[in-house]
Amino acid sequence: MERTLKTFKHALLAIGLLVGNAYAEGEETQAPFKIGAIGDSITKATNSEGVGHKPKFSWSTGAGTSTRLFTSHLTRLQKIKRNGVIAINKSRGGARTRDIQMQATELARQKVDYATILIGANDLCDWKEYDQSKFEKYELDVRKAVSTLINSNPKIKILIAPVPDMYNLWEINQKNPACTKRWDTFRICSSILSSSLSFEDRQQFKQRWEDMNKILERISLDYPNHIKFSLEIARTKFDTSHVSSVDCFHPSVKGQELIAKKSWEYGWF
Repeated sequence: MERTLKTFKHALLAIGLLVGNAYAEGEETQAPFKIGAIGDSITKATNSEGVGHKPKFSWSTGAGTSTRLFTSHLTRLQKIKRNGVIAINKSRGGARTRDIQMQATELARQKVDYATILIGANDLCDWKEYDQSKFEKYELDVRKAVSTLINSNPKIKILIAPVPDMYNLWEINQKNPACTKRWDTFRICSSILSSSLSFEDRQQFKQRWEDMNKILERISLDYPNHIKFSLEIARTKFDTSHVSSVDCFHPSVKGQELIAKKSWEYGWF
């Protein structure tokens, strides 16, 4: 009888170990999916609703609020990832491409599964004329950030969003006196929005914008297993409802959702 009890106890112990191991293995496979974002004030959703950064309305990692439903990459992922999704937004208002290496390094520590990159608008706004060395530095900085993310997680998927069409932004609000006054008073992206510019000046800006996005396309082609990029996203046209009423420059909440929708269509999921 005693031997039978010992055998029974050993059997229970063995079953317990098997169940415990299975549970532990299950826990490993149930780790939440991580989405991360790097970029500038667009990804920070600056002035999308009122003044200031509104990351809840970021096209990449925004979750909306209790009073405003919002559809972003995060909310779309939450519908398809059963084990939950963690969002990490490292973007910073005013960031230039030289700043994203630091953001990428911070994000790399989190070993995210999916990252979005949208950077370059502030660089374009700074540039008053064509300078090949600036384009070369832009490409180098983006490549460094991409390499940092891939080295942190060889299975990572990255979506690089094109720099939005700021010529289109000028087109839709050029006859709005409130917007043109804000652009001139606060010198908002004066290399395309200043009222003092000529037609030729704006055409040159447009060419620089196109060249910048071609650089991003070239980078993506070097990493087909890791990066998605489409110039079709850059061709998305805004209307006035997609632009912030605060500065007539940043995307509004509707504009953020439009960026999310178009970039998702050409993305990984």
